[in-house]
Amino acid sequence: MDSSAMAFSAKISTIIHATEDPERVATAIRNLSLGEMPVGSTVNRAKGHHGNEIVTMVFTIRNAKNVEGFLRNIWNGLSQLDRTEVHSSLSSRIDNAGTLFLRIDKQEALKGRIRLQDTDPIKIAISFRTMSPKGVGFVDNIQKRLEEIQCRNRSDV
Repeated sequence: MDSSAMAFSAKISTIIHATEDPERVATAIRNLSLGEMPVGSTVNRAKGHHGNEIVTMVFTIRNAKNVEGFLRNIWNGLSQLDRTEVHSSLSSRIDNAGTLFLRIDKQEALKGRIRLQDTDPIKIAISFRTMSPKGVGFVDNIQKRLEEIQCRNRSDV
């Protein structure tokens, strides 16, 4: 790994609607290349403004090696068009703390496919450490890391 950005934690979350089967939603999240990876998971329940139940499912990965593997799998699972979209909007997908935010299509994930989607998504937040001071160069460092993953994937073919 040559870049000065390293993924060290990931949070994968989504809202489970009343019409959705929680087990199928959990399967969709696991299909995002989690495999046998050890992850922590929680289900949170709250009441909405109109008395409806709001359920969120959250998976966390805290082991840096596992997070890097997850990032590789997500990045390589995206189509070239989706990777181009991420590259072109990268500065709006990274916060000042160095967290990359992606929104993945829940229905496609259930089918084992990784596609960007803003409506009713599975939200992924991947936190990075960089050699740069806080907020400086995060976008460039993370961009370089994603390019390294893509190049490494091409050389494996």
